Amino acid sequence: MINGLALRQKVAKNNEEILLAVRQEEIDTLVDALIAAKRIYVAGWGRAGNCIRLLSMDASQLGLKTHIVGDNSTPSIHEGDILVIGTGSGETDTMKILADQAKEHGATLATITHGPDSYIAGKADIVVNIPSAHTREQMETLTLAEILSFYQVEVALNDVIMSLMAEKLGVTIHDVLANHNNLE
Repeated sequence: MINGLALRQKVAKNNEEILLAVRQEEIDTLVDALIAAKRIYVAGWGRAGNCIRLLSMDASQLGLKTHIVGDNSTPSIHEGDILVIGTGSGETDTMKILADQAKEHGATLATITHGPDSYIAGKADIVVNIPSAHTREQMETLTLAEILSFYQVEVALNDVIMSLMAEKLGVTIHDVLANHNNLE
């Protein structure tokens, strides 16, 4: 039987170690590229897709133009735009196609991944690698919460990215609240 408190402590420690292992230079490069982009597009499937959508929401609350790939209202991508793909493996077939299409249209391609040697990372101009905290062999001894740590750290990383962008843009919490969704 899993002890809930012990599990939370273990997950928190694990996530802290992973988040602190992400290279700050990679984060800073992505922050600068997001700010410089004409428009921000995000894409991802499954959990990684849900997490990357938060980055789009955060960017919109900072007053930036952002779109989620797959929405009917998403315009065409062009040079000066950036596509950020959230992907654990970096090998999701649909995301590979989107990465290729973004590059074909002259957009900057970024990825937040734990697959730094993956297809998508190989195509990307900017790679933010969330390192894995465990090997495949260790998975048998881990809880699901520990195995899924990439996604938990991806969400925390979005908050870091938003905060860094806000500071560089001079955006305050009042600006964020003014841009917050009011169709609730």
